[in-house]
Amino acid sequence: MSKPAFPFDHLLVVHYHWRPGGVRRVVELTLPAIVAAAGESLGEVTLLSGGHPDEAPEWEGLPTKTVRIHEAACDYFSNQRESPEKISEKIRQAISRAMQGRNPERTLVWFQNPALARNAMLCREILGFSQKTGAALVLHHHDFWCAGRWARWEELRLCGCNDLAGAADLLFASGTRAVHAGINLQDFRTLEGCFPGRAFHLPNPVLKPAAPNSADVKAARERVASALKTDAPFWIYPTRFLRRKNLLEAVLLTRWLRPEAILTTTSGSFSPDECGYADDIRKAAARQGWRVHFGLLDKPGAPRVSDLLASAEAVIHTSVQEGFGMTFVEAAAAGTPLIARAIPSVMPDLTALGFEFPNLYPDILIAPGLFDAEAEAHRQSSLATSARAGLPPAFQDIFPLLQWNGDRPVAFSRLTRQAQLEVLSHPPLASWEMCKTWNPRLEEFRKNGLKPTPWPTTPQRCPLRYAEEFLKIASSIPESPVPCEKNAADAQMELTARALEPDSIFPIQLEE
Repeated sequence: MSKPAFPFDHLLVVHYHWRPGGVRRVVELTLPAIVAAAGESLGEVTLLSGGHPDEAPEWEGLPTKTVRIHEAACDYFSNQRESPEKISEKIRQAISRAMQGRNPERTLVWFQNPALARNAMLCREILGFSQKTGAALVLHHHDFWCAGRWARWEELRLCGCNDLAGAADLLFASGTRAVHAGINLQDFRTLEGCFPGRAFHLPNPVLKPAAPNSADVKAARERVASALKTDAPFWIYPTRFLRRKNLLEAVLLTRWLRPEAILTTTSGSFSPDECGYADDIRKAAARQGWRVHFGLLDKPGAPRVSDLLASAEAVIHTSVQEGFGMTFVEAAAAGTPLIARAIPSVMPDLTALGFEFPNLYPDILIAPGLFDAEAEAHRQSSLATSARAGLPPAFQDIFPLLQWNGDRPVAFSRLTRQAQLEVLSHPPLASWEMCKTWNPRLEEFRKNGLKPTPWPTTPQRCPLRYAEEFLKIASSIPESPVPCEKNAADAQMELTARALEPDSIFPIQLEE
């Protein structure tokens, strides 16, 4: 008897939250295609998440029964106020509700970002559920805690992970019917080497855009003008407050390249561990009168992200670290010029999709004299010492010495938050005059303006192709659990070693 096209009748999609952007956008684009490709084999989809009860992926409708279960205990561990034991109990009950009347052996759990370790209790309950029932897992790795999210180690310890091997077994679901999907080539190659036959390259989908609805774009622009209380041009960064997004660099770029524009973000929210970062930026913006507005999508009735991007003068993306870089694609789809840092882990996949981005820059070099170099040297030394001490011994051994030379220009992204704020405290024209010699690419943008990204003419990774790849992955899942071996620990260590290369370390990610 031949295997069905999709060897499961229940798909359980698990994520920490459904806040706009990122993982939610991937699910919005792909789940309808996956359900359509699975056909009658798939009878039901369940979405399990934390976050705000009103947040959920948006689509026209799925051609199968869809159930949504909200449980706050599934959200980030840093957002929880109860004990790990109570969190686990609530998650366990939520999984039980999701599985009521369903066969675990015919259930596929599509778990988003487990190895980011934002809630180790959720990982533990999914692991235990799979080990107990034989349910299959697709672990979808968008990011990893051991790739620069060092604050997660303390959370892992609070959740009962006292050693790295145990953490790796938990986050990579050792001893289960798990397979792994990486969204970029760099991560995939690491996973493939450590989980042979159980790792797959599943880059985010790229959907060729329909012509924008002019009425929706106009309405979005009017909504923005009302929020900003002006019809001045605006640049938009699709993000919330996250240190890896390097938000102060977006402020600097906007002030240098388009001082008349207002820099906006889609969200003004932040998690507790980003509270200090968000607070410092808000205070500096108010104190110095920056032309910024955080959180265009935070109020009810806000426009769609695509309409916001289409109504903006430019999209900006200054992140120091990304898994795939959906903003690059979404800006191209909107037909809006994008100015962005060329992120090494992202560009190979986007280039393979046929994209050529005309407004990339490698880094912004800051001339000496725009910040206190002596104080910054001390800050960076103390920061590195503190960060190293907070890591497990095995990671401390490979943590590099940060080289600092205050007598030559330094990349803005390599400064601490305090030094970045010092640079921004200078009048934009004055700081630009001191730095323009070192930034010929930005001078070119000032003179010639920004160009939209052309949509590629080569075949794209559309949602349909994504769904076909997902079904292949589902069909390859082992029929019985794979014994616990060193695979998980090896993967974690290889990802860590890459993240601790000197070029991969950014002070803003080491700060509290």
